[in-house]
Amino acid sequence: MIQEKIIVEGYVKGMKFSKTLNLTYNPDQQSVEEAIIYYYGSQAMSFEELAIQQGWQDSYWTYPTYLNLVM
Repeated sequence: MIQEKIIVEGYVKGMKFSKTLNLTYNPDQQSVEEAIIYYYGSQAMSFEELAIQQGWQDSYWTYPTYLNLVM
């Protein structure tokens, strides 16, 4: 099992949103995309289909970027 943070961003009714998801999934059984779909309790076949179901526009998912500062 893998635990990771995923960020979903896009627009709903013209307003930008950003949501952090804490996913736990087995990479031997699910892809990250499938884990996101499962998180929302959807039967969608792709993230794009999930976005349509949720009313999201210009949406995507990504991994958070962590900045490492060297001093």
